[in-house]
Amino acid sequence: MKKLRYITLITLCLTSLCSCKKFLERDSPTATTDDKFWKLESDLRGNLDAVYGGMPSGTLNYSWHSNSFMHLEGTSDNLVFKTDFLSDATNIPLGLTTSSTGIYEQYYQKSYNYIRIASRFLEHYSTAYVEDLKIKERYAAEAKALRAWYHLRLWLLYGPVPIVDHSLTANEATKARATQAEIVKFIGDELLAAIPNLPDSYTENDNYRLSRGFCYTALSILYLNAKDYVKAAEYAKIVITDKDKFGYDLHKATDPKVNSYADLFTYNGVTSKERILYKKNANNEAFFRQAPRSLGGKAVGSPTASLVNSYETRQGKTIQELGADSLTIYTKQPTYHNNRDPRLSTSILVPDETFINRTFQPFIQSTSNVDRVGQTQSTQTGYLTKKYVDPSDVSRPYSGSLGFFIIRYAEVILTYVEALIEKGDYNNPDVITYINMIRNRAGMPNVTATQYNTQEKLRELLRRERRVEFALEGTRLYDIRRWKIAEQVMNGAVYGAYNPETQSLYLSETRIFKANRDYVWPIPLKELNSNPNMVQSDNW
Repeated sequence: MKKLRYITLITLCLTSLCSCKKFLERDSPTATTDDKFWKLESDLRGNLDAVYGGMPSGTLNYSWHSNSFMHLEGTSDNLVFKTDFLSDATNIPLGLTTSSTGIYEQYYQKSYNYIRIASRFLEHYSTAYVEDLKIKERYAAEAKALRAWYHLRLWLLYGPVPIVDHSLTANEATKARATQAEIVKFIGDELLAAIPNLPDSYTENDNYRLSRGFCYTALSILYLNAKDYVKAAEYAKIVITDKDKFGYDLHKATDPKVNSYADLFTYNGVTSKERILYKKNANNEAFFRQAPRSLGGKAVGSPTASLVNSYETRQGKTIQELGADSLTIYTKQPTYHNNRDPRLSTSILVPDETFINRTFQPFIQSTSNVDRVGQTQSTQTGYLTKKYVDPSDVSRPYSGSLGFFIIRYAEVILTYVEALIEKGDYNNPDVITYINMIRNRAGMPNVTATQYNTQEKLRELLRRERRVEFALEGTRLYDIRRWKIAEQVMNGAVYGAYNPETQSLYLSETRIFKANRDYVWPIPLKELNSNPNMVQSDNW
């Protein structure tokens, strides 16, 4: 009897080990086997759509909160983010996180999960029957480009990470980190390999799928952040030159009385030509998450004074160069006489502004004022995020259908300009031409060419344009890392709007950024504990 129990125990242990190994090698140990599953085109489409599941949302992703791009603005100098469902985005700029903090672990693990799904697709797609072989190869190219994209985002956040080009077996789960050169080459090669089998564009129903234009765009982003400015300019220029073939352009409002930039982030922008990488319904709760509490919102994002002060006047002057008297006026009333860059009023709700049917008054200290600065579910700076908050969603704050521009055509233009400036070709007429194109679409005048005529001044201009053009869309973190300015902009006091009661700017919080550590996220502690070949990033 005792011998039988031992045999049973051994059998159970072996079965358990076998199941663990199967879990690493199959999506589900209890599911149908691979040789029986990958047979139909519907199998391929279902699995390919699963690979797209890791694309970031705008304001919320129920299954993956940290994958919400706009929330990550809180880890930059653009935003103070505070909510009850993603405290990590609040704690990162305060220097209160460690390698065991959830956001680092969740993003790392889930990204590799989608990489694994893409790899399994590429390993098995060939066995399925698809009548049109070109479609079949297109599916494979999409999976390859998606796998490259997930590696790209991991690299931008963590620095060089392990390269996974196939679904790992149980014996391969201890890969070491790649070098910088290796991972840049891998991502670039994957994107280039996908291009021949991808279409230039898709039908409206498939507008979220990756195209050739996306691949060239991703290559420009890759090489810009790798500081290979020659290649970054080359690939961005391909997209610009062939924009009609790809179906890209800056969004233009159909109503000439409507600002085209503002129109882009409403329901009119859902079918915009500006989308390069787009996720459907990814801002369905934009109103609920971002609107003031007096309108039923949760007010999770509070822009900083630093961001607000980046917007020029309508005459194309920074408020800092106007003189002390004007600076004081615009500090107290950011939209004084409606004389600021229209992108400010599109993106940010300022004190005493009436939005829909409420006047936002964060500095009135009445207990009945649910929009009081510093309160739970209220502004933390005196400002609130307004971008993507479409007034038509006021009656359906939980169930809108706005999509999210993960990458839009304006980014290609400014990537091209930045690459030209940084590679020393700042006198190229394209620099001013394309910056003016972005500014003019927003309702701003041409830049003064005699003022911005050196590499240093054009770099200053380009960086300001990127900040205000993409404000609160989730790109700022990557910019301040690439430019190595985070130790200047992410340390010390964070101020908000002018408080008329104290006659000073509202002090929101004090931040800490360690230049010898914080330019990358840490490798999660769980990964270090389970992988003896993994090395932690410096000083984490």
